[in-house]
Amino acid sequence: MKHLAVDRRGYPVIATVQRSPQEVNFGAISERRKLALATFDWCAVCGLPFADELRWQMVFQEEGLLPSAVSGEAPVHEVCALYAVQVCPFLFSPHSRLGDEYRKGTVRDAVVRFVGFESTSAVGAHESGLQPGVHTLHFEHERHLDEFSYRAPEEIRERFADALAGERDLPVSDAEELLIRLFNRIDDQGEGDVVTGAALIAGAAFAKDVFKVQGMKAFAGKQYPTVAGLLLKGSEQEILEFSRGSQDEAFSAVGPWVLERAGALPVPLQRWRKRGESMVRRGTPQRREGPGRSVAKNAACPCGSGRKARRCHPAGVPGG
Repeated sequence: MKHLAVDRRGYPVIATVQRSPQEVNFGAISERRKLALATFDWCAVCGLPFADELRWQMVFQEEGLLPSAVSGEAPVHEVCALYAVQVCPFLFSPHSRLGDEYRKGTVRDAVVRFVGFESTSAVGAHESGLQPGVHTLHFEHERHLDEFSYRAPEEIRERFADALAGERDLPVSDAEELLIRLFNRIDDQGEGDVVTGAALIAGAAFAKDVFKVQGMKAFAGKQYPTVAGLLLKGSEQEILEFSRGSQDEAFSAVGPWVLERAGALPVPLQRWRKRGESMVRRGTPQRREGPGRSVAKNAACPCGSGRKARRCHPAGVPGG
């Protein structure tokens, strides 16, 4: 986790927690950041790719095989789960209690169980059972392959030591390395918003009810579905032209990332893009900047490149 930013006290700021240049809130999870984790298939603790590693999730069923599981928490690597057990007060102590306003006083289960699943099969927006009207992201995992349980952290310290000893650096491309670096900043004046925007144009904009998700209102009504259409149905040349022309660092990296991962995109992202297939048209000139708004003949292209629309995409910008 040496790549993670640290707070004023020197604590690594794990990938999923809310942050701003002023403060880091270790007790709050950012739904915007969860969307980026789901899109790029990154761990909720270290913010690095899973590659071929299992997706680990804390579950509340004490025993038995779990063919699948659904959770409002994003998955983590095994070594990151074992690390969290050592440093998270709720996971560390059997006497811990939740402190948020909806579950205040809830005691941790005596036995904590983590299960490793082969894959994340879907991510979707669901209305919160604690906060009516508030939507949060839920992760669905399949194929239970491994697990560990404990009452006190001492019981799994040997497993943690073995996991650390077996750690290896995961290879990442230049494009993904840039996205990871931007995502883990704490000085971008937001909550990793630049990478949340990149996740939307990679295809998350097509996820059902995504703009209802907590914290996503700021992204609604903007160009994200339009640019997502370009990355979905545009040619390789169009996607690369968009990336080279974008002044947004995350936007410049996400096009190459989509192209290099073609045929091996994370499954949730594949499903969102499949849904987008019927929402995006190609072939006829599109002269709309957004719903109900005409674009003048020499207007800038809605893809965000800064070029004239007709010169940037003579065939029309996907998605209108």
